[in-house]
Amino acid sequence: MDRIRILKKAGRGFDLLLNVLAVLAGVIVCFITVSVCVGIIARYIFNYPLGWVVEICEYSLLYVTFLVAAWVLRQNQHVSVDLFYSKFSPRGQSIASMATSIAAGIVFMIIVYYGVKVTKHQFDTKYFTPTILEAPKFAITLIIPIGTFLLLIQIIRKTYRHIQELTKGDSSSCPKEEGPLQIEP
Repeated sequence: MDRIRILKKAGRGFDLLLNVLAVLAGVIVCFITVSVCVGIIARYIFNYPLGWVVEICEYSLLYVTFLVAAWVLRQNQHVSVDLFYSKFSPRGQSIASMATSIAAGIVFMIIVYYGVKVTKHQFDTKYFTPTILEAPKFAITLIIPIGTFLLLIQIIRKTYRHIQELTKGDSSSCPKEEGPLQIEP
């Protein structure tokens, strides 16, 4: 019983983290919008180009992508092609979803591993971008293993849901992807 409560609490905490990161990504998108507008005005009205705008926006777009990836998966709003999937029975859909989740989990584990490895190498070698800002490269690429790790956790949660559905034998309903992980006592 205590383990179940701990898992539920951890699931709620993880969902809160994903929500906070999604809001942060929204703030970053607003910053991108404002900075591009300011950059355009500075360049064409005041003849004073802001060289940092494009570079910061590029890095920001990378951060936005990895900050919201797990949240988008939790909401089941990612792009999907269901040409064959929709023809499966609900149980077949659950099995197919579980299989693709496991495959995605393996891919994400590889990305996390190499993302950490590359980021650590960039930190150790003190590599800086050869651009206007000369930013430390590890600070830019650090979001890749972090965001992918969060995505991996969400994939594990999704896979667990599919396993629960298959073991219940409830093949009358399609998999429910939205909301926090539901663990039954």
